[in-house]
Amino acid sequence: LSLPLALSVFGTQILHEAGHLIIAIKDGIEIGLPTFVPGFQLGLTGTITPIKSSPKNIKSLFDFAIVGPMMGLIASVILLYVGLEMTVFMDASAQEQLPSVPVELLRSSALGGGIIEYLLGDGVLNTPDPSTDLIRLHPYALAGFAGLMTNALSLLPIGNTDGGRISVAFFGRSGSRVIQGAAVLGLVVAGFFGADPVNILLFYAVYSQTWQKEAEVPCRNEVDELDVARGFVAIGMSLVVILTLAPLS
Repeated sequence: LSLPLALSVFGTQILHEAGHLIIAIKDGIEIGLPTFVPGFQLGLTGTITPIKSSPKNIKSLFDFAIVGPMMGLIASVILLYVGLEMTVFMDASAQEQLPSVPVELLRSSALGGGIIEYLLGDGVLNTPDPSTDLIRLHPYALAGFAGLMTNALSLLPIGNTDGGRISVAFFGRSGSRVIQGAAVLGLVVAGFFGADPVNILLFYAVYSQTWQKEAEVPCRNEVDELDVARGFVAIGMSLVVILTLAPLS
């Protein structure tokens, strides 16, 4: 079962990168090979694709940054749903062969944990000791949950991640530095004050501040503003990120 899990996890990231590649080809943006971000909790905390040439304008930068995680999130939700359905319809002996995951990890996402509770039964994640209690899930479900988390993390406004580029597109370079500082502070506070029990957010904050300090390649035109449609897309994706990274209450 480890092979389906690994292939599914990488599959969501491949779709994420495919979204970047589509926009890069469309707008003539030269990009480098993606850098894989490791993670203790999920194994992989995402990928970061370097931009080697200047996008033509901030709309192009926004499109490049948003399409990848959007495709990854959609694929992850589908994968999570399919995996949970397969888990439900397995007999008891087959379920015993499934990989197990700490309940505490699944409770780290209100969206992911909510979907799991909706399909497996309300209260399935309300265990006496979430840090040690385990639940068995199909590899597709685990990959879908991991994909939700990694794609949501990539949308946080930090460094040269997708979220950092979206922040630059909306608030400019000086404004985005303020937004990024506030985001890092929020992740650290969440890590130290119980809102991040498995330290996914804290690890990502430390990584971004250690290896994401390079200045982003500027756009050829950073004067034009984003349109209303892209604003609504950004607001919608922000809500998805909040629901995904906020712990299940």
